[in-house]
Amino acid sequence: MGAYGVAPYLGVMSCGFTMDENGEKMSKSKGNGVDPAEVFSTYGADVLRLWVGSVDSSQDVSIGKNILDRSADTYRRFRNTFRFLLSNLSDFDWQTDAVTWDEMLYLDRWALARLHALMQTVDEAYEGFRFHQAYHAIYDYVVTDLSSVYLDALKDRLYSAGAKSVERRSAQTVLVNILEVLVRQLAPILSFTCDEVWDFYPEGLHYEGRPSAVALAGWPTSEDFSPSITPEIETSLLETFAVVLEIRDAVTKALEDAREAKVVGKSQEAAVEISLAPAVAEVVNALPAGTLEELLIVSEVFVSAVEGLEEPEIAVSPASGEKCPRCWNYRTLGTDSVHPEVCERCAAVLTELGFDSSAGEK
Repeated sequence: MGAYGVAPYLGVMSCGFTMDENGEKMSKSKGNGVDPAEVFSTYGADVLRLWVGSVDSSQDVSIGKNILDRSADTYRRFRNTFRFLLSNLSDFDWQTDAVTWDEMLYLDRWALARLHALMQTVDEAYEGFRFHQAYHAIYDYVVTDLSSVYLDALKDRLYSAGAKSVERRSAQTVLVNILEVLVRQLAPILSFTCDEVWDFYPEGLHYEGRPSAVALAGWPTSEDFSPSITPEIETSLLETFAVVLEIRDAVTKALEDAREAKVVGKSQEAAVEISLAPAVAEVVNALPAGTLEELLIVSEVFVSAVEGLEEPEIAVSPASGEKCPRCWNYRTLGTDSVHPEVCERCAAVLTELGFDSSAGEK
């Protein structure tokens, strides 16, 4: 300022006192400080950066081993999510394999709309220097929307559907969008990890002039998404799934109770009967066929409208059919003469792969 009359930065953000885990102010005399070099050697620099991004800088902030251990657990969750995304995009070429909005499955449309909503939340938090709000929004999204719901439901399609089928390519189209957004939005916090993720992008996601580092790749914007995601469509999808996800919570509890009672083992063994208030049943019955089964990871779903119900009523019973040894869903087997031991979908995939059931090999 003295030399040029201009500050050497655009803005300054400060925080309150740094406290230890017992709420005591850190000081040299107490010897309760935390040496960043020791944190780097124990946890890695990105775990410390993650802790910085997670705290509310408008208040006093606390740090210590237990707090850093929690940050390390969160870091592993983010890292494992990136690993899942990268591994399931290994055969995906964004120029030739991406599907259009009209081709995309309904569950995938919701996931894309939810990602779009996350972008807006994180943008506002970063712009207001509320890094902890950006961190919590991304963390809640990864833990709740991705790990617990979307990615869990997606595994059947990713692992069992035809490699080049619309069902699998639809899922991969959303996964590449999730990857592109998360790697950029987490880069200001997990800078080293996001650069590593950027380096490990599959060849099919590369393009001419691709930057050497994620920090040079630009910030994700609404223009990067399908023009079909209008505010009205986004609101409609999110409102519909707010209803559906409440039902999913009730079904998840009922499935757990059924497992404890030895009615079923894995969720794919279950048939679920859902009784709902007529208005709610109307919303659920409007979903495309198979959406509920995929989301709930069960083999059969039956929905009925019952007047006067305020909460969903769930009944779980063993699914009809037999267990497909390839996808583990309970289906009618023996419909395909070449591969009678698996369900119709898996038989088509095995035929596409050139698998000879009688020889047990391609």
